[in-house]
Amino acid sequence: MSTQTVEIKLGAEARELFEAYERHTRVTAEVYIGELVDKTLPTLRAMVEAFDECQDDPEAVMEVFGRKMGEMMLRRVG
Repeated sequence: MSTQTVEIKLGAEARELFEAYERHTRVTAEVYIGELVDKTLPTLRAMVEAFDECQDDPEAVMEVFGRKMGEMMLRRVG
């Protein structure tokens, strides 16, 4: 799988928190954020699919997004 690098500008508070977190855990901000993104991919996927399905109808997008998230949760439980 290919990867892409993204540059993120952190505010002072976020930078300080990530530095403190790394001191405690030895987990860098890059690793933390990468894992966070990986864990939220299903949500991003559901949102993109809802946009693709509904095009220009914002109310329908949220309805389809909610349905897709519900379906995803049911698949995890079942």
